[in-house]
Amino acid sequence: GEGFVRMVTAAFGYFRSHGGGRIAVISSIAGTKGLGSAPAYSATKRMQNTYIDALAQLARMEGYDIRFTDIRPGFVATPLLSGDGRYPMLMRTEKVAARIMHVLRHPRRRVVIDRRYALMVFFWKLIPEWLWERLKIRKDD
Repeated sequence: GEGFVRMVTAAFGYFRSHGGGRIAVISSIAGTKGLGSAPAYSATKRMQNTYIDALAQLARMEGYDIRFTDIRPGFVATPLLSGDGRYPMLMRTEKVAARIMHVLRHPRRRVVIDRRYALMVFFWKLIPEWLWERLKIRKDD
């Protein structure tokens, strides 16, 4: 978390002093709701999402043309995930990289990589807390 904040703050300061720019970050769908199978990871990603939201608001309040893109992929087939259980809807790195490059060329404020994950996140947001806390969402289900 600290490294993320330092890097984004440095970029924000640079663009603030140079009249504007675009900051793109890769966070995760895990920031949408706290996942019981990865509580610290979920909390870190939620902090990243909130930090970007706050800086976007600050840029507007101060009249700086600094734009943000928050890229939120789901599970990507990288060595980090290999051998650590079964992950649902695992995406190929090539597909994710191509989608990220597309987003960087045609920026939006917030992008969930892969339509399946976008749909899943949409429904996650509709689930009330009392029910969410009772769900057993695990990477190996």
